[in-house]
Amino acid sequence: MGPFGPAAGPDLTEERPVGEEERSSIAAQVAKLSVPAKVELAVKGNKEVRRLLSRDASSMVARAVTGSPKLTEDDIISYAASALTHEDVLRFIADSRQWTANRQVVGALVQNPRTPPPAAIRFLKSYQTSELRVLSQNRSLSAVVRQEARRLLAQRH
Repeated sequence: MGPFGPAAGPDLTEERPVGEEERSSIAAQVAKLSVPAKVELAVKGNKEVRRLLSRDASSMVARAVTGSPKLTEDDIISYAASALTHEDVLRFIADSRQWTANRQVVGALVQNPRTPPPAAIRFLKSYQTSELRVLSQNRSLSAVVRQEARRLLAQRH
């Protein structure tokens, strides 16, 4: 019996499509794990497990997901776009030149209300005037990000 318990063998680490029923089963399995086991699984787990653990309340577990060698650009885009992703994961993505070179990732980070405002604001200068106008009126963004978008708009006119 390993650190993931008796039934958490290859089904939590091998990459494969996951159905809705199995998704809730995986969530139940992961919820029962200790923090050290979750950290280990965050690095070794399959896409679905990493998605679940990127939302974990423990920042140590959420940060461990970013250290997974299995991480793909699609994973990063989905983490950046999800309002459920832990702030530490969003901060890691925002601080990574590798990931922020992708315009989709930057757009998802800026539009994510959970992205820390200083991280989101950093990318606003690269936005076009029409995009800033849309952001300045987006009520789902934090007030600080909206205000900065308005300030940049005013500067450009």
